[in-house]
Amino acid sequence: MKNLAKYTRIPEEESGQWLENAVASVEYLKLAMTGQWIPIYVSAPFFYILAVLMSQERASPVDHARLEGLFVDPTSGWRLEHSWGGGEPERMYLTSGLGESGGSPLAGGQQLVYRRQMHGLDPYIELDQRLVQALDVHFMPERNAYCRINSGGDIEAVIKVELLPPDEDGHRGNLVTIRTEDLVKYMAVTGTVLAAKFDFTRVDHKVTGFDGWQGAERDNFKAPDLVYHSGRVPGRCSFANGWIIVRPNKTVAEVMQEENAASDRSKRQHADFIIQDVRHGRIVTCSAAPGASTNYFDAVEGLPFELSPVFFRAEVMSKYKADTDKYQIDGRMIRCREAWELRSFDINEAGQVHTYLQDLSHLPYEEQLYWKSFNEEPKAPISKRSFTSDFLGEWTNEIDPLDELKRLTTTLDGTRAAWWVARGQAVRLAAQYPSRENAAEWGDEILHLDQLVVEGFKESELRKVAASRGATVEANWRSLRLIETILVAAGTSPEQAKATMAPLQRMHALRSILTAHTGGTTKSEEQRKAIAEHNTYRAHFEHLASGVLKGLAAIIAVLDSDKAA
Repeated sequence: MKNLAKYTRIPEEESGQWLENAVASVEYLKLAMTGQWIPIYVSAPFFYILAVLMSQERASPVDHARLEGLFVDPTSGWRLEHSWGGGEPERMYLTSGLGESGGSPLAGGQQLVYRRQMHGLDPYIELDQRLVQALDVHFMPERNAYCRINSGGDIEAVIKVELLPPDEDGHRGNLVTIRTEDLVKYMAVTGTVLAAKFDFTRVDHKVTGFDGWQGAERDNFKAPDLVYHSGRVPGRCSFANGWIIVRPNKTVAEVMQEENAASDRSKRQHADFIIQDVRHGRIVTCSAAPGASTNYFDAVEGLPFELSPVFFRAEVMSKYKADTDKYQIDGRMIRCREAWELRSFDINEAGQVHTYLQDLSHLPYEEQLYWKSFNEEPKAPISKRSFTSDFLGEWTNEIDPLDELKRLTTTLDGTRAAWWVARGQAVRLAAQYPSRENAAEWGDEILHLDQLVVEGFKESELRKVAASRGATVEANWRSLRLIETILVAAGTSPEQAKATMAPLQRMHALRSILTAHTGGTTKSEEQRKAIAEHNTYRAHFEHLASGVLKGLAAIIAVLDSDKAA
């Protein structure tokens, strides 16, 4: 709530004028109830609000005479009531904090905020689970809010639970606000309105020597959705307390209409892309919107196929690699939390990222625009792997060394071998091919590959394995040297053991060289050597990963045999 402090702090200047004007807080509340965030609980000096939901039936019209006398308490919640007497048999039943009296305007309503406490715990705020679950929100302590993932994959706050700045005595109040859009939808669907009890009492007990409201100038205000009593002692104190009603500005029919429109792909915005129209053998610009292309079964005349390839500069992948918390690159798929996924992509021999028009059509419009900014004409056909699996419908016999390494480490994680430190999904997802001809990215991906494999070896356990094999090792030997010694002790020739370990040793050395904070001749030489021998950083990485895969498989075979023995 913007400027809330103006209504919860006595100003140093003209304090008497402020103290006598509690009605100003009512005007502030009226404005707050029309904003993008609606307060449902405020507990602060001179300013108190607690909102509940009332059935629309009981709010048409509101029985203000009965409502004014009701007291709602955030510390009162659901409980098992045990009662007897009054001519009734002993009984127990479940009751809510609002009570269930048929004559109460709040009967059948819904308390939204609960202030709970227990000895040894600081008081804390809970939200009604019907509201929380219906809005599909989850409490995130680091954000002090109930949040969800929006259509763009970003975490957004829906209900904020905040501690207010401490007052002069060090006490901190509470502020709970909810996004108006979500509250309106919930009220429309549940057939409720928001009824907020407020109490704005301005008394400076340290100065005025307050002795009651005798002689105060009193007033009453009554409107269909706002009722309050007020009183003031000029220059000394004032109060205003009552109820304000907030009604949803949409019907349930309008909410359903909006939901249907949001889920209808034909009514969404879609970007235009340069595509390879394989059906007509041409390069054209086509919208990703449904209806602008056709499938193989309908084959509408003149339209390109939905599986028309679309090509992009390699830099399109940078954003997804940079934010591994938000995005996951898993094989040929990109996922953005629970919001969206690009079902298939690959990289061709020209280093272009490619996907299909149909897959792009499922992305949010903003994401389509991001991909469009990297869109270009094809410089080479789609990858052989994509053609085999997506067009021929056949399993490709082409081994992807990085995918195989991820599969192998997943299996190792499951075996819980003593010599292996489980890598986990996050480490596997971080390991990717370089997508650009960029030396820094190449170095980063070698680092991730080394973290996936070499950091998985547990030196203390490898020393035990070496000792059990009768091998002599030095105190300063690290995991790769220990493994080479174990291989020889297991019967592998020294030459073969060295060849097995060479790709892992090479990867580990490159990690140190390429991720160093300074440049230097060695780093530049390695960069030039990779391009000279493999033409691209990706090709070099794939060659290196292939060697590491063979080496790891050989290592596992020996260490597993040791375990079996």
